[in-house]
Amino acid sequence: MVFMEDLDYRTLAKGMLGKQMLDVGFGQFRNITKYVCWKRGKFFGEVNARGTSQQCPECGAEVKKDLSVRVHHCLSCNYITDRDVASGQVIRNRGIELISTAGHVGIQNAYADGLPGIGETQSRSKSKTRKGVTRKSKK
Repeated sequence: MVFMEDLDYRTLAKGMLGKQMLDVGFGQFRNITKYVCWKRGKFFGEVNARGTSQQCPECGAEVKKDLSVRVHHCLSCNYITDRDVASGQVIRNRGIELISTAGHVGIQNAYADGLPGIGETQSRSKSKTRKGVTRKSKK
């Protein structure tokens, strides 16, 4: 499973790093990731991006911090980790909540098994055999 924040890159491009935000192609990266997940039969989900770096992944409490603070330290449950790791864990938790069904918490049946193109794929690097045709060496 792959989960990403559902960010609006157009609004992010209006900020101080606008030109750089458009140059790196985050939107295209998300589209390519969706396609690769679909092609490989993996689940792709987008979660709400609001407050992922301000929430504790262990207890769900709100932990306010500035961008300069790089360590997540929750005062409620005393959980300490890197800020980016905590944010990734919150995104994972939200994604699992997104696919969990009522009454079946913990059972995760979200995959793209029935989609076209999910069957066996042939690698592009695999050589195809020629039927009865051989290449003769020139002398």
